[in-house]
Amino acid sequence: MIVLLLILLIGPLVHAAEAQQVPVAGMFPRQWPLGLETVVHVAVQNHDPIQSVEVSPAAGVKVSRIEKGDDFQGNYTWSEFRIAVAGDAAAGPRTIVLVLPTGRSVPLTITIPPHRPSISELRVVPAALNPQALDVQFAAADPSGDLGDSPYVWFMRVCGSDIVPGVVRGKVSNLVVHASIPNATVRNKCSFQVRVADSKGIESNMLSTQF
Repeated sequence: MIVLLLILLIGPLVHAAEAQQVPVAGMFPRQWPLGLETVVHVAVQNHDPIQSVEVSPAAGVKVSRIEKGDDFQGNYTWSEFRIAVAGDAAAGPRTIVLVLPTGRSVPLTITIPPHRPSISELRVVPAALNPQALDVQFAAADPSGDLGDSPYVWFMRVCGSDIVPGVVRGKVSNLVVHASIPNATVRNKCSFQVRVADSKGIESNMLSTQF
């Protein structure tokens, strides 16, 4: 009788533990281009390393080099992994789940787009009129003609343990995108990553630099 009571009491706890979902604070990029390998950054509310990454459907997609990054804001951890998408993989939405020792994340939706903009020649300098901002510019090519005049510019600035992701509107002039990153005071050596999204939300490759 005692054993039965223990089973009845412990059973729901076991199921609750198995069903625990790890919160994901953010992941980018969520678009993985055909024929290329993409470095994906993810922030989870957990200090454990990511054990595996499940993509569904998995055909044409390979996950590698899962690496635990820095902790920030107390309960969060940045990590990264690489996603290689075959050139003949099916374009469209897919789901991704992160597997940690303490549980699985909520399924997140990503997209393999049929095409994407391309950016190059990144320059990042302190703003002339505002020392707490950064001026960013890069060349952009968009064969589909969907870039628009004021595309979203996604960025992440890392200065030691100070990690600041965000998004601003850029301005396009002669196939060069200009953007101002506010509240970006430089502390010692920093790294900066940027990508752009066209008017249909399709994201470009990512550029990075140090300053």
